[in-house]
Amino acid sequence: MEHEQPQKIVNWEETEKGKNYNLLIPSEVLRMKLLFNEKIVLGLIYTSMQKNGQLKMNNKRISKYLCLNENTVSTTLKNLVEQKLIDKIDKGYILNEKLVQQIDLNKGRTILLPFEVFNSKLNAGAKILWGEYNSLSKGKREYYASRQYTSERLNMGESSISSWTTLLYDNDFLVKNELFSGYMYKKKKVVTKIFERDKVNDYNEEIED
Repeated sequence: MEHEQPQKIVNWEETEKGKNYNLLIPSEVLRMKLLFNEKIVLGLIYTSMQKNGQLKMNNKRISKYLCLNENTVSTTLKNLVEQKLIDKIDKGYILNEKLVQQIDLNKGRTILLPFEVFNSKLNAGAKILWGEYNSLSKGKREYYASRQYTSERLNMGESSISSWTTLLYDNDFLVKNELFSGYMYKKKKVVTKIFERDKVNDYNEEIED
């Protein structure tokens, strides 16, 4: 008598839904003095709360989905709990109520990271920088804010912005990266790559102008 093979459990992030998922990171989180890994994990929890009320994924699944080391994920969640930015409930996580209130009060520009970016092997800072560029570029317009502005908005060093912009361009996450200058200033003209999806799952439709 043949034994039936047990059905493999497929987690939602391994389905088409997961591959069309977008992380939203509010401006309040972007400007905090946190590690960039922490900002991305906060974005995953924030987005999960918007869709399902909480994030219910174990460290291994989060690690694989965000392309982060599992130990990094474990340390990140522990740090965020200790800083009272997130709360652990049942088998999941939610943002701390105080942080939710701060996000609601600060209506600054949110960035979006599509699956193609947050699931890539880019470092976390470069992923966030791509999201900032794309929040205005959307693959069509030039992002030309100064490094100082971008640095203050993302709490990111200007030298890191320069090196990560080059990294993004060299790895085909940007289609344009040009320097232009005028009297006493230098700025970048950056255009992000558009990742082809069907119209229903067009991630740029989620970004407010």
